[in-house]
Amino acid sequence: MKPFAPIFTAIALCCAMQAQAKLLISEVLYDAPNNDSTEEFIEIFNDGCSAVSLSGYSLADNGGSFNLTGSIGAGSYFVVAKNSAALQSLTGKAANQSGLTLALGNSGDYVKLRQGTTELDSVAFENAISGWAIEAIDKSLARKNVADSNTVSDWQVSSNAGNPGTGALTASCGGGDTGGGDTGGGTGDTINLPTYYVNTSGKSGEALKTALNNVLRGHVRFSYAEVWDAISYTDEDPANTSNVILLYAGRSQAKTFRAGTSSSLDAWNREHVWAKSHGFPNESQYAHTDLHHLRPEDVSLNSTRGNKDFDNGGTAVTEAPANKTDSDSFEPRAAVKGDVARMLFYMDVRYEGADDSGTPDLEIPNVAPTGSTAPQMGKLCTLVAWHLADPIDSFEQRRNNRIYELQKNRNPFIDNPQWVKAIYGPACGL
Repeated sequence: MKPFAPIFTAIALCCAMQAQAKLLISEVLYDAPNNDSTEEFIEIFNDGCSAVSLSGYSLADNGGSFNLTGSIGAGSYFVVAKNSAALQSLTGKAANQSGLTLALGNSGDYVKLRQGTTELDSVAFENAISGWAIEAIDKSLARKNVADSNTVSDWQVSSNAGNPGTGALTASCGGGDTGGGDTGGGTGDTINLPTYYVNTSGKSGEALKTALNNVLRGHVRFSYAEVWDAISYTDEDPANTSNVILLYAGRSQAKTFRAGTSSSLDAWNREHVWAKSHGFPNESQYAHTDLHHLRPEDVSLNSTRGNKDFDNGGTAVTEAPANKTDSDSFEPRAAVKGDVARMLFYMDVRYEGADDSGTPDLEIPNVAPTGSTAPQMGKLCTLVAWHLADPIDSFEQRRNNRIYELQKNRNPFIDNPQWVKAIYGPACGL
């Protein structure tokens, strides 16, 4: 097993990638007609179906970084300018944010869009990066379309200094949904990790499941003791970095107030969303410490859920009444139903048996209960419905990125939610 501490600190991603909802750099004026110090701008496009708060996002070049503020609407542009008045005079368009401090050097530079430490997109010019010889004097560089190969062929030189705030790009989420991301019915593009989700194009059903299994194997393993610190990072409260968010209870709680350091039933513990008794009771089995399905949860609520399958129905749980339970199933609060479903879909695809993980072939049948020790968790079509009803949010996206930083594999159903229908849809009449 690789040491945990270097993995935890080395959290910069080497690949330019896009997460749902994906933001793209869409236009850059780095060599302005009159005055580089006032007229230059960078434009961003939201290729998603929901608005995105830009808190935590930044732009960077080879000389520094600049924090973004405000929000960008679904299928909309966001213009960051050095000087709003100068941009208005040059293009007749207003900036969404001004005061850009990046130098945008004329003799070779790049622009990178980041969310935290995760690099989402980049563009380079005048050989700042090998293969990026494109040059635009007194004209802007503009993205051709939202399909992104991470090469210079995605870009073209405009006929003028640019047209910020408008363009030909359209959101690729599909389905006409404008209420919260691609929930599985759209035709959204595969995440921009061409060397990661390799050999998945055009596949569905078992063929896609097999291709994804090949991608997800070989990840970093952790001891069960190391999971404490790992999920303290992956499930950290964005509004309070000293806390974690509890999955079912939904409350923000101090990282230090946890089982082992406190005997309180309100302390948090490590919840196996896919119950460990259902196929991997031993720490030596990879699934036992797989971060993708391990979440902080209240000790007593963790006990209430136990190893029950997931399904609709039951009575409200007294200490967290947004959750329901009965003798053989558990229904989580609405805000995390999709999260639960996508964690289980990941487990089903990642663990197909016959590999070195020591984990049997995990399956999601359309029944509940599945039995207390069978390597199964139900109920399939309920989970598919939860996935469709509860789309991916920014917390789930960030968590997936942070797990990738540590464990070095991703949940494909967060990156590409349309794959839920592609694999499980036929079994549920979709």
